Order: sequence, then C-alpha cells, then structure tokens
Amino acid sequence: MNVPLLEVRNISKSFGGIRVLEAVTFDLRRGEVHALVGENGAGKSTLMNIVSGVVRPDAGEVLWENRPVRLEGPRDAQALGISFVHQELALVPQLSVAENVFLGRHPATHGFVNYREMHERTRQVLGDLGREIESRRPVAELSLAERQLVEIARAVAFESRLIIMDEATAPLADHDAEALFRSIRLLRARGVSLIYISHRLKEIFEISDRVTVLRDGKRVLTQPTSEVTHEELVRAMIGMELKKRLESAASGSARSEEALRIEGSISLAVHCGEIVGLAGLAGAGRTRLLEWLFAARRAYWKMTRENARPASEVFVGGRRVRLRTPVDAVRNGLALVPDDRKTKGLVLGASVLQNIALSSGRTRFFIRRAQEEQAAQQWVGALRIKVAGLSQPVVHLSGGTQQKVVLARWLAAGARVFLLDEPTRGIDVGAKAEIYDMIRTLAAGGAAVLMASSELEELTGLADRIVVMHRGRIAGELARAEATEEKIMHLATGGDN
Repeated sequence: MNVPLLEVRNISKSFGGIRVLEAVTFDLRRGEVHALVGENGAGKSTLMNIVSGVVRPDAGEVLWENRPVRLEGPRDAQALGISFVHQELALVPQLSVAENVFLGRHPATHGFVNYREMHERTRQVLGDLGREIESRRPVAELSLAERQLVEIARAVAFESRLIIMDEATAPLADHDAEALFRSIRLLRARGVSLIYISHRLKEIFEISDRVTVLRDGKRVLTQPTSEVTHEELVRAMIGMELKKRLESAASGSARSEEALRIEGSISLAVHCGEIVGLAGLAGAGRTRLLEWLFAARRAYWKMTRENARPASEVFVGGRRVRLRTPVDAVRNGLALVPDDRKTKGLVLGASVLQNIALSSGRTRFFIRRAQEEQAAQQWVGALRIKVAGLSQPVVHLSGGTQQKVVLARWLAAGARVFLLDEPTRGIDVGAKAEIYDMIRTLAAGGAAVLMASSELEELTGLADRIVVMHRGRIAGELARAEATEEKIMHLATGGDN
C-alpha cells in the first residue's frame, strides 16, 4: 500500500468566530506535485500554515507517513522535512548566496564555519536544481528568478522532503518560470514532494500531478490533473464558468457625453459609461500613457522618430485641464489603479481605513475621522471586501482584496474617470470575476473606464472599444463586435488597420 507522505484529516479552523476551514481532508504522495487552488479567502493559506506549524487547527489531525504528529510551531515542521517557500522571499540581500542557503546552520569544523564546505555544498545543490549561480555573489545582485532559486536551494539543503511553494511564478517572466518548472521536475524525480499554490491555471496543468480545489473553506475537488479540464477547474473554484461571468458583465452602457479626451500626438476619447480597452505588447506605452494622464509622469514622449510633436492636451468633461500633479488629476475626477498595487497603489503598513482615506475625507489640515470611517465602511460593504475590520493592515490581505481596497479609495474620493492598469494581474479567477463585475458596475453608473490589460480575452469580453498601441502611438481601434485576438495582435505588432 502506498502510504501518503502527508495527510490532513477533517481539519477545521476559525478566526474570531469566522469559519475558515471546515472538515478539510488532503493528502500528498511521495514524489508528487500536488496543486492547491481556490479563490481568495478559500482557505489555502490557512491550510498550509497548519501544515507548516504556523497555525494550530481547532479540530482534525495531521499525519506524517501515517503517524499522527503535533505541530506546535515551524521548527516541528522543519524537523519532519517540511519547508515553505513564500511569495515574499525571506533572504538577506547583504549576504552571499551560500550564506543565505545555510543561514543559521552553517557547516562547522572545530566550532568554526567551514566556508569551503559551505560553498561546495551550495554549488552542488544549485547544480542539482539545474542552475549555476556563483555562491559568493551577494543576493542583492541577483535577479528575482535567481533569488527564488536560492530560496528553493535552501529548502533542498535542509534535505526537505516536502516543499510548499506559494505563488512561485508571480514575479517571474515566462522564461524564468520555465526554468523554475525544470527545477521542480528535477526535485520530483528525486522523490521530493511539492504542494504548488498558484492562481495561474495554465501552470497547474503544466506542472502538477493532482489538483485540489478549496472553496469557502471546504474541499470541493481532488483529481488527477490530466482528468480535469480548465472549465471544470474554474467551475469548482467559483461555481460558474469565468467566460460566462465575463460575457455577462459586458452589457454596454456608453453614453453620448464625453468624459475624457486626449488630443495631440496621442488622440482618443472615452465617454461616460464606456469601457475602453488599451491593448499592446510590452513596452508599447500603455502604462506610460495612464501614468501621464494621472500626472504620475511629468512629461510624455514629445519626440517621435518621424517628427516632433507637442505633448497631448487633456479634456475632462469637455474642459481643457492642466494636470501637473496627481493632486490635479484627483481634483478633476481621475483615478489610477496602477499595475503594481503593492509599490504604487497601497501603503502596505497602513490599515484598510487609512488606505481608503488617502484621497478623501480631508479638509485643509484637519481630517474628518467620522466621515472617513463612514465612507470606508460604505464601500467595504458595497464592494463586499472581506476584512476583519477597517483597522486591519492591507499587507495581510489577498491580492484580490487589496485591489478592491484601491478601487474603494477612488470611489470614496468621487472619481468619475478610472484609469486601470492590469487590474486583475496577480489575482485568482474568483477575484477576477468579482473585479469584472465591479468594472461593469462602474460603467453602468456613468463612470468612464480606460483599462490596459495584457489578457486579450479580458479586453474582448469587457471593453466596448479597444485601442491598440504600438511603439508609443495609437496603431488602431476596434469596436467590440469586430475585435478578435488575431486583429488585436496584428495591430499590436505594427500591422495596418
């Protein structure tokens, strides 16, 4: 009989009276990559925190090689051979690769650190993972992909038998992600077991042997990955097909009055109640355009290769406006949801209330506290933002919930023109569906939306029109009825309209 390496039976957990996990059963075999998926708040993180000894369950048991174990803390899990590679890497930038790999457990001879052995073992571990990184290099000099490999090498050097990877490819480019998959396959071939958490379903089918879906704290599916389809997986996660949710969101509520118009080297218009998509390849200028509109960039490209042109002029509600700073943009009803919410859109150490109130509820030097709380509570309720309270730090929220907080801030500020840059990047399919509904609700309420996205299916499903950019210029425009992925890519690569 093939005894699982790890098994959790009927695990339940509540926080503050809220049930997060309910009688969840999960098992992991030796040399298996088992994917764990579910929308934000499904219970994935809590379950893995229980497995890694960070959280103790209220009920149920954890078995290691068919023996019940009591995990009082992370050290107990590490003693069994369980390592957790978090999305936020825990490396010391000033130390070398080898020093990070063996941090806290350096090989020693006669009480002194044996640096030669440490560097040799580091090179061996990295070689076993199929990569070569100079062991003496400071981690601060490494790329994100290299840093992640160092984190995995640390787990391997621990002789871990189970490695949990949480959103491992979130910060990686495609070629770096493929290198990570090669390392995962090498680990699997050596008999190491992995629990792989990701919102990127394409990766789940590429790398995992089995997949388990959690929804609302319950296990709803466990199957060999080869026996489940993409549509079945999405349906298990959110209870309906994402494509149908996207199509149902596209109702078309554009009005005749113009909300935003740009004239000059870049010319486009967005009407009240309209969603205009911005498509283009990486570096086409979508993010630069949105940041310039919000005055997050002081200057826009004024020179082109062909000739010199003046920077574009901006009209909001038919009035020409001068947007010198983001404060000017906010006063004129513009809102920017940036492509990187963690570094550009949120103050991670601040609370939900403080983040929502950043652009509203202030008069001169005095903050109207009661008004802030009332507005924040209103939008937390309206957007169904799942938080423990307004005082909860946003750093502890999921990606989808963080994005909702950014949108709530601008709704509280009374914004009427929303500039959305990759609004669903880094969030799971369940949260995506909710963001789609919110974007369409904004438009139905008369707001204008200019949305940049790299997901063409997202643009063709949501936008009333799609403007395609190529090398800082408008390459063409497509109505929703005529927009196909082929036509968009044709324009994005420099083809004629």
